[in-house]
Order: sequence, then structure tokens, then C-alpha cells
Amino acid sequence: MEEHEIRSSLLSYLAVNAPDRSKVQEEFRIECGRSRIDVAVIDSTLIGYEIKSEKDTFVRFSNQIHAYNRVFDQINLVCSASHARLAEEVVPSWWGLIVAERGKDGDIQLVTAREARTNTQQEPFSLASLLCKDEAIAVLTAKAQEIPKKASSHTLREYIVKALPIEQIKSVVTKSLLCRQPYNNLEVKTM
Repeated sequence: MEEHEIRSSLLSYLAVNAPDRSKVQEEFRIECGRSRIDVAVIDSTLIGYEIKSEKDTFVRFSNQIHAYNRVFDQINLVCSASHARLAEEVVPSWWGLIVAERGKDGDIQLVTAREARTNTQQEPFSLASLLCKDEAIAVLTAKAQEIPKKASSHTLREYIVKALPIEQIKSVVTKSLLCRQPYNNLEVKTM
């Protein structure tokens, strides 16, 4: 079972089941591009889907887990049946686990083995890093924060983290991501 088959099945599922106003983004970059998740659903929350096909390994997965935990409200691992047992041991218990199996007709079927629960490990700075520089400045300006001229991207993120509680950061981030146009052809900008 190839990664593109699992991805295609997942995208078809999300096209039918994701909330109407949500955006589905493939290869969604986080933490200034240092990491990316295979598919993200952006609505009032951020939901991530990482795909592991039969050909994939779990070598870099520990680092990915930590990065995803800092950003997403919920996270799901979508893996081939051959990885299901290892996945249960490796991913946090609050992650969702979706197993991809080939049906009798040859199509890929996605079976939810474990529902994703709410992430309590999100980090405000990692969330703020999803904003491009103009968006970060707009957030701070709306909060009447004085911004130093030529403030670095890192400084802008620090100001946002100091000025807003995490729930407000999540809100401005998801609203900003939803407003970006045209979304499907946009690589998420980093500061």
C-alpha cells in the first residue's frame, strides 16, 4: 500500500466529512518550516493527519510527534495495517489512530481504531509561528501593542505570547489561516 493511495483515501474522506468552512491543506508546514504534517484541517481548530505507509519507517517520528504536539488541537496517525501495532505503542494515547486497509474491491478503507482527543500540550510560541509577519503585526496592532520598528519575527512571536492567552492565539491563528487566498495553492508562509 503506497502513501499516495492512503492520502487519496484520506482526502476523499475529508472532502465529505470536514466542516463546510474548513480548509484542507496538504504538506502543512509548522514551526517555521522545520516540520510538516501530511494533511491539516483548519477550522476553529487545527487537526493534523500524519500518514505512514507500509514503506515508511518511524525513525524520525519521535521528533515529528513533539512538533505536532506543540501545534495541533487534535492529531491522527493514518497508517497501514502493518504499522498499527507499533503505532499504538509509539503515539501518545490521546492521538487518533486510523488504519488503512485494502478492501476486496481494491480500494483503501480507513478504519478508526482510536478517536483523537484534545491536545493539552500546545505551545503558544509554536502556534504564533504559524502567522506570517503581516498577520503578526496586525494582531499586535489590534491589541494596541507598541511594536519596535524592524522587529524580528522571533520578537513579534514573543510579543504575541506575552499579549494574548493561548485560546486567543489559537483563534487569531485559525482565522488568519482561513483568510489566506488562494489557499490550496499557498504554501504556509513563515516569518
